[in-house]
Amino acid sequence: MNLDIKIFLLCPIPEDQKPINEYINFKENFLTNWTKFSQKKYIKALFFTYFLFFTLFSLFSSNEVLILLKKTDFNLFFLKKEIFNWLIIKFFLSFLSIFLFVSIILFRWITINKRFKNPRLIYEEASWYDGQIWEKPFFLMKNDKLISSQKIEPIIQRLIQTNLSFFFIIICFILLFHFF
Repeated sequence: MNLDIKIFLLCPIPEDQKPINEYINFKENFLTNWTKFSQKKYIKALFFTYFLFFTLFSLFSSNEVLILLKKTDFNLFFLKKEIFNWLIIKFFLSFLSIFLFVSIILFRWITINKRFKNPRLIYEEASWYDGQIWEKPFFLMKNDKLISSQKIEPIIQRLIQTNLSFFFIIICFILLFHFF
């Protein structure tokens, strides 16, 4: 066992490029730590993110509503239709934004998972042109696969399900735009 610890400690990979450190940094990052929450907190975080995007889009386009109010001359039917369209567009943009946000996070988790599963690690010591390859010892591969299967893959599955749900909602919005 002493040999295994020496191999691990003599690992030539810089600390910021080791998969375990990437995992810990990503897990503790403010923008991504919600992916490991319990189901209830996860859904709350998604709703908060969605309403954050909705609020931002609404604030940036609130001038459109004021212009609509000035143009309508209090024609109530026209005003209701335009405000409805404005709201639908903001809902759509918010869902699209959160879909892209979750997709980026999902891609990053998949990248970290691949580094855990790969028996060889490609790393850079000083700059982009001096890439090196390090073969993981067996005990480290076993440990990395355990972390991957127990910690990372459930997060990836949850994010895939979330993105599929958002994709379905986006398709519904597109169909709504097409028919109305």
